[in-house]
Amino acid sequence: MYKLVPDSVQMSIQNRKILIVEDDEMNFIYLSQIFKIAKITIVRAKTGYEAIDITMHDPEIDLILMDIQLPDISGIEVTEKIRNFNRHLPIIAQTATKSDHERDAILNAGCTDFLVKPFKMDELLAKIREYLS
Repeated sequence: MYKLVPDSVQMSIQNRKILIVEDDEMNFIYLSQIFKIAKITIVRAKTGYEAIDITMHDPEIDLILMDIQLPDISGIEVTEKIRNFNRHLPIIAQTATKSDHERDAILNAGCTDFLVKPFKMDELLAKIREYLS
């Protein structure tokens, strides 16, 4: 039988807690289904300021999946603000652009890594496993 998430990947990331910073409902549903399959607990922030508040008050967050285009402030600005009080939390940006300029800005802001939308489940889980194993 084909498994959606290989046991080795699932064992290394299950029971972890990820903050998904995503304002788009369809993108959030896609991500939440992936994390449900992988047995990862999720918390959602729809805005940048909500993401900052959650990160500040929830020490159990293991990783942040950060959308760059948010309704209030950019994911780049959110990352910079989070880095002021948490330098070690992995932050993986999700962006629709392939421009080198934005990639540089994302990494310079303090994101640990990035994924270009649209990405596949195995690509996302491999990145997460890389930072949570």
